[in-house]
Amino acid sequence: MPIASTCFIKAQIPGTTITHLLKLYEREILIQGAGQAIIREHIVHFSGSASPVNRHARKFADYTDGRLIIQETATTFEVCLEAEYPGWKFLFDVYFTKLRDDLERELQSALANKEI
Repeated sequence: MPIASTCFIKAQIPGTTITHLLKLYEREILIQGAGQAIIREHIVHFSGSASPVNRHARKFADYTDGRLIIQETATTFEVCLEAEYPGWKFLFDVYFTKLRDDLERELQSALANKEI
């Protein structure tokens, strides 16, 4: 069952691919405390807990058997997070939306600088 979902509008990040998004989400999942993250097809599989770089970076630390799935439509990239958690993460959906916004700005900046 999804615990959070969001989407990117392709017109706002032209030239971006699912691969770009998967790599960005994989990076963030690891930064936010997951012990491991592996990309397979259009899914980032993650699990375990690692010591995050800073003590506030623990958004993904306690999830087990997590999957971040990206599906492409004609106009959007749909992102869905499914995970098992031994409790309820307060305001996780707010963090997930902010993460999407941050990644969108990063992609727009990279496109403007022709890094993608």
